[in-house]
Amino acid sequence: MTKPPPVPERTTPTIRDVARRAGVSAATVSNVLSGRRGVGPESRALVMQAAAVLGYKSNHMASSLRRGRTKTIGIVVPNLANEFFSRLVRYWETLAAHAGYEILVVASQDHVATETQRIQSVAARRVDGLLVAAAQDDFGSADGLPADLQPIVLVDRACGHKAFDTISSDNVEAGRLGARHLLSLGHRDIAVLTSASTHLHLRNRVEGCRQAMAEAGLADRMRVIQGGHSVEECRSAIEQELRRPDRPTAIFATIFFATLGAIKAIQALNIAFPDEMSLVAFEHSDWMTVFRPYLTSVSQRSDELASTSWNVLMERIETPERSLRHIEIPVRLAVRESVRPLSQR
Repeated sequence: MTKPPPVPERTTPTIRDVARRAGVSAATVSNVLSGRRGVGPESRALVMQAAAVLGYKSNHMASSLRRGRTKTIGIVVPNLANEFFSRLVRYWETLAAHAGYEILVVASQDHVATETQRIQSVAARRVDGLLVAAAQDDFGSADGLPADLQPIVLVDRACGHKAFDTISSDNVEAGRLGARHLLSLGHRDIAVLTSASTHLHLRNRVEGCRQAMAEAGLADRMRVIQGGHSVEECRSAIEQELRRPDRPTAIFATIFFATLGAIKAIQALNIAFPDEMSLVAFEHSDWMTVFRPYLTSVSQRSDELASTSWNVLMERIETPERSLRHIEIPVRLAVRESVRPLSQR
């Protein structure tokens, strides 16, 4: 007579196995492994030791689904090639790992239709919330967005949105800092090179420059140069201004590709830099301290933007009904070599 095959022994330990070995209840084991409070240090140590001996691994996904959560956060940024956004993503990735979350990262390419498609895709994966650097300031108005959007925090752009929490840099102060620094060194004819974009955060940087010039009684001396959406478009726009007999003595570039465009225009016209033309950049990048002159810059605190937006999203997930928060993070001025006092010329 053929013997039936032996029943394989169960080798994967369960919470009950850990509880029996530690001499505590299964609920205590669950509380320890989920990070909940209310478990004394002695019991916690027993549970951790038992879990290690048995090789128990918690199924976070299953437990999250039972609570109606996936422990996953969706991240939508305009462009991962942009150093500022890639830096934010790296910070968020670290924060997520520490909190036991996974992240899903997508790029909108700064197009509303693409952004909508990406959000639909991410939302279908039942993420617990979204961190979004919006393609436009009127985020949420596009057709096709899910009606039951998960909690969302808008980062960097669409500051002060009436329907979502927003975390951004103090862009008005950024403009003031850059312009005041130039004014303090004697510059009176300042060109503000900005993108053709209508984003509020860029308009706010220009407004900050305008306020600083008005404080100095020089509002009529400020020149706002509208570049395009690329290095070459900004180069072409500022080059025309630099060819004028009454050209400015300094440039404040409000976005990274405007900075590159300004430098290319200065070099193309063989203007001595910084002896004949000063430049303040917005945002810091490592390349700014590789080639001389090192660039004076007003920069955002990426780490604070990331940590504040993450914390606000976690609060929104836990307490959906609480009031909206609109937070501005201070910026900082780093003085380097790209600005010369006008009196030294």
